[in-house]
Amino acid sequence: MYDLKKKKLSSKFSILLEKLNKASEKKQMSLLLDHPWDEPVEGAWLKKRENIAIYGTPYYDLASEEERRLLSVYETGAWWYTFIVFENLVSEYYMKIVNHGTLKRFPDVVTYMHHFCKEEIVHAMVFRKAMTHFKITPFPIPLNLREIYSHNAAMSEFPLKAIYLTILIEWLAENNAMEDCNDKGISVLSRAVAVEHHKEEARHIEWGKNMIREFIDVVPDFLQEAQQITAPMIRSMLDMAVSSVVVYSRVGFENKAFRNYKDLIPTVLNSDNRKKINSRIVAPMMRYFVELGICDPQNTENMKVWEEHGFGQDAIDALEYFKKKTATDTDIDNVMNKNYN
Repeated sequence: MYDLKKKKLSSKFSILLEKLNKASEKKQMSLLLDHPWDEPVEGAWLKKRENIAIYGTPYYDLASEEERRLLSVYETGAWWYTFIVFENLVSEYYMKIVNHGTLKRFPDVVTYMHHFCKEEIVHAMVFRKAMTHFKITPFPIPLNLREIYSHNAAMSEFPLKAIYLTILIEWLAENNAMEDCNDKGISVLSRAVAVEHHKEEARHIEWGKNMIREFIDVVPDFLQEAQQITAPMIRSMLDMAVSSVVVYSRVGFENKAFRNYKDLIPTVLNSDNRKKINSRIVAPMMRYFVELGICDPQNTENMKVWEEHGFGQDAIDALEYFKKKTATDTDIDNVMNKNYN
């Protein structure tokens, strides 16, 4: 049993909650009005050429231009479908938390969770409509999403772990989507889906980050468990984004090399281009992990976990940031401060 009766929200978090609630009350995404649904689909690229999985590998030259374009379509569609599944799960679970009454002592938190769930439902509807627009049929549900929720979404007295895992997935997926789709060279609709989604998702991420900051000391052993599970989870999600056999089969590459998945997938995952993209995606997250002690460069055993999953240099870069940061520096990782338009 956690002692929540004496817990009072910090003034910083209370101010953030007021800001978040006002923003959601002022403007929420419209399924009908916030995207150019009349855009033609012929010849559309849905993500940046430089971000398709095979870019920067020998496989790029083995693919035709149309196959590269189709890869941009199906890779983006696979992410959209992942968002649909995940955001439905989040809405279901967060309403379960609200109805359970775990957070009833913090009404502003509960109010924002209502906004959060409503926004996630609309997001899923938008992604579904975008898939229909571009004639992309659903994909298999990612196994790691099934596992995360089957293992961690059981109701508990204070479900901080589930909130943490949820926000990690949202943050990583959001960084990935904006890396891929915020570009003037791609479909106007695909870019609008990413940018409009970001406007609300940024608020969700900042809420989650600060829920962890606010309640981390309330839940025994949270930090220790987070140190163990975070690196492998991030690695799994990053690799899932670029190694879909279903996507490759849907493109229908003519060259037989694309059917040799034993060589194709490791080449894609370990390309220099993908490593650079991944580092940009995880950089703000790594700084957050260092801030909380989830990544502790002074702890040899903890650093071993991060290094084994390919994040050794990312951890070093995050630590260097804090060495140089001064007391007057602003929070560069506040997602709501980023202007992607």
